[in-house]
Amino acid sequence: MIIPALAQNEENNHAGRYESEGGQSLTADLTHLSGNRYSVEISTTVPISGERPGCGGGLKGEIAIEADAGTLSIPNEGFIASEAESVLNSKLCKVNFKFSDKYTLQIEEGSGCTFYHGASCSFDGTLVHEASGI
Repeated sequence: MIIPALAQNEENNHAGRYESEGGQSLTADLTHLSGNRYSVEISTTVPISGERPGCGGGLKGEIAIEADAGTLSIPNEGFIASEAESVLNSKLCKVNFKFSDKYTLQIEEGSGCTFYHGASCSFDGTLVHEASGI
C-alpha cells in the first residue's frame, strides 16, 4: 500500500511553517501534538531602516485549535507584580490565531507580549503556509 507523503488527517491539518510576505519577517511553526493540541513557535524581525530601529524576538508554547481558531497564552516574563496590571503589564502574553483557509493564518497579538519582541515589533500579521505554492 502506498500512502502519499503529503497526506494529513483532518485533525492535523494546521501543522507546518507559516511565513509573512512583506517588510516585517513573521513566522509561525506549528507541530501537531495530539487531538487539537499543537506546539507553536513564533518569530518576528524588523530590520533596521534609516532612522527606524530594528527589533526581533520570539516565543513558544502550546495551543488548542478549535473551529480554525485558538489563543496562545504564556506567562509574561516581564510582568511586574508590584505594579497595576495593564495592557503593557499583563500576567499573560496572548496571541490569537485564526485560519481563514487551508493555507492562510492570521495572528493578532493581544497583550503582555512586548517583553518578547521589543517596542518596534509585534506578533501581528497574515502568514501563508510554505506549501501554498505547491
